[in-house]
Amino acid sequence: MKIAIFETEHFEGAFPVIRLFDQPGNEIMIITTEETKRRFDDLLGINSNRYGWSVLPTGNKCVFFHALYKAIMRQKPDLVYLNTISNNHFLYALVLAHVRNTRILLTVHDINCLFESRLEYKFREAVVHKGKRWLLKQVNEFNVVSDTMVQELGKKVGSRPIHNVPGAVFEGDYVPQKLTGALRLVVPGSLDRKRRDYEQVFELAELAGKVSLALEIVLLGGARDEYGTSVRDRASKFHSPTTRIITYPSAVVDQHEFDDQLKNAHFVLIPSVIHTTICGNIPEIYGVTKSSGNIYDVIKHARPFIVPEKLTVSPDLTTSCFKYSSVAHLIEFLQFLTTTSEEYERWQQEALNNSQHYTIERVRGRNGGLFGAGD
Repeated sequence: MKIAIFETEHFEGAFPVIRLFDQPGNEIMIITTEETKRRFDDLLGINSNRYGWSVLPTGNKCVFFHALYKAIMRQKPDLVYLNTISNNHFLYALVLAHVRNTRILLTVHDINCLFESRLEYKFREAVVHKGKRWLLKQVNEFNVVSDTMVQELGKKVGSRPIHNVPGAVFEGDYVPQKLTGALRLVVPGSLDRKRRDYEQVFELAELAGKVSLALEIVLLGGARDEYGTSVRDRASKFHSPTTRIITYPSAVVDQHEFDDQLKNAHFVLIPSVIHTTICGNIPEIYGVTKSSGNIYDVIKHARPFIVPEKLTVSPDLTTSCFKYSSVAHLIEFLQFLTTTSEEYERWQQEALNNSQHYTIERVRGRNGGLFGAGD
C-alpha cells in the first residue's frame, strides 16, 4: 500500500503513525516543510532514509498548495493520512477535491473547532467556516488520538469510520527510577495558559516549601509569548530551601533533552485546564473533545502521571494516574510517597504495565482497517 502522511506542525504526533505503517509491502511518503523535516530527522535518526520525503515550500500559499497537489499526484497513494490541518481549510479541500480513487483520512485534534463552527457575516470567518465544511466532505474516514474522544466524534461523522491511533507508541524506551533525594515532577509542553494552569504549579512549589518537601519541578517547554515569558521569569525568582523550578530559555526544547527529562521523571505532572477556547470562541473539553499531547509523553516513556480530578483519562491508564482534587491533596500524596519506596515502585510498575497497551503490535491490532495486522 502507498501511504502519504501529511504533517507540518505536530511532528511528534506523526512519528507513531510512521512507525505503525512501516511494515512490509508499504511505501511511505512524508509530506512536510523544511523546518518540520528537521524535527522529524531528530526523532527518526538514521531511519529517516527509509521513507520518501516531499518538502513543501513555505512563504507563498499558492506555491505551497500547488506543491502539495503535485506531491500527491506524483505518488498516487492509496491513502492520504492528514495528521494535522489547523488552517487554510478551503485550500486543503480544493486540493483534495482533485484527488480521485484515494482514501482520505483526517486526524481530528479539536472536535468542536472543526464541527461546531458557525457561519458569520465577517468575510474571513465565513471563508473559514465554508472551508471546514468543504474539507469534511472530502474526508472518507477519521482518526482521534485518544479513545476518550471516539464517542464524541461518533456523534458528528455518521457512518464514516473512526480510528484511534494514539499520539505515541511504546517501544520499550523505559528507565526505572529510584525515589532518592528530591521528587522530580516534569511538566511537558509550551508555557501556554490555554492548555495548562501554571498557577497550580506555583502553588505546589509554595506549599512544598512550607512542609519542607524536597521537590524539583521541570517546566519542560519554551515561552512563545508574553505569558510564557512571565511564567519563566516568575519561576526564576522562586526561592525555597527544599524546592526548585527549572525552566528553559529557548522557545523550543531540544528533542533529546526533552526525552531525557521525561525518562528521568518520577512523575509527569499535567496541570491541564479542563475547559478551553483555543479555536476562537469555540469551547473544547480536554479529554472529551480535545486531547492533551502530554498523555503521549506518559505512554512513550512509561511514566506514572498526575492530573486534575476532572480530567477524563483513558481507562487503559487509570491505574498509573493520580488525580488530585486540590494542590493540598497533591501535597499529601507526594508526602506519603516519600515515606515508602515500595509505594513509588508500585506506581512505576503500573505505568510500565499500562504502556504495554500501546505497543506497535497492539495498536495495529486495534486498527485493522488501517494497518491490516496485529495481535
